[in-house]
Amino acid sequence: MKYLNTILATLGLAVTLVGFPSKVSAQKYHCEKDTAEALSIIREFHNPGGKPSDLVGEIALKFVGREYVPITATDTVCVPEIRLDGFDDMAFVNTVSALARCATQPGLIRPVDVAEMIESLSFRRGEANGFPSRMIYSGDWILDNRARGNVRELTEDYSDRFRTKSLEYVSRHPAEYAALKDSATLERQKIVEMGYRTFKLPYMKRESGDWKATIEELKPGDIVFILGNQDGMDTYQAGILVKQDDGYHLVHASQADGKVVVEGDTFGRYMKRLAKHVNGWRWVRLK
Repeated sequence: MKYLNTILATLGLAVTLVGFPSKVSAQKYHCEKDTAEALSIIREFHNPGGKPSDLVGEIALKFVGREYVPITATDTVCVPEIRLDGFDDMAFVNTVSALARCATQPGLIRPVDVAEMIESLSFRRGEANGFPSRMIYSGDWILDNRARGNVRELTEDYSDRFRTKSLEYVSRHPAEYAALKDSATLERQKIVEMGYRTFKLPYMKRESGDWKATIEELKPGDIVFILGNQDGMDTYQAGILVKQDDGYHLVHASQADGKVVVEGDTFGRYMKRLAKHVNGWRWVRLK
C-alpha cells in the first residue's frame, strides 16, 4: 500500500484511496501497478458529463501490444478485477469501456469505483456471483447491458435480419474453462444457458462493413461483436473501432497474434478476410 500511495500521490490522486477495501484487494485489484495505471488513464481522459463513446477508442489504443491472456477460460475466482497486463477479447472490451465510463463521471474516481464499473459491464445484472454470472456470449452481454442502460445497440436500427441460435458452447465444453471443473458450477452454467436456447440474434450482413451507408453512420469507439458460425457460440471476435486515414479499423485482443492489435485491414476488408468463419456482426455504442 505504501508503494501505491506514493504513485497515486504523484499523480494527484491519493484521495482516491478512500474506499480501497483491503479485504478484497487481492481479488479485485490484480496488482498495484495496474490499479495505478487505470487511475492515471482516467485522469488523462477525465471529461465529466462527456460521452464514454467518444473516449473508448482512444483508450483502447493505449493497450496495443499488451499480451493476450485467456482470462475467461482460466478464471476460477470470478471477481471484477482491475487487470491491464493482458486481456482476452471480452476482458478487453469490458475493461476499456469501464475506464471510459469512469472518465466521464464527476469527481475523483476510487479503485473501488473502477472495479464496480468493470463488474457492471462484465457480469449479469452487474453482480459477480461466480463463473455462471460472467457474460461470455455477446448476445447475453448486449441484452443485459442494454437493459441496464450501459449501451445502445444499433444493429436493429440498420438491419432487419435475425438468426436463431442456441448459446450452449460453454457448458458443452467444460474442459476449456477452469471454473467448470467444479460440478456444481457446471450445473449452474447449464441452467443459465437454458435461457439462451433458440436465442434470436439480430445481425448486420457480413458485407455491410464495407458499405458507404454503414461507414457514414459508424463512429470511432463503436463496439462490434463479429458473429461466427461455430456451433453453440455467437461471438467469433469482439473489439472497438478506431478511425484512420483509410477508414475504420478494429482494435482487439487477438488470440492469433497473442496481443492487442489494430487490424491492418479496414473493418470491411477484415470481415471479407474472415468470410469462411463469420456470418455477420452486431453494432453497439457505449453510453
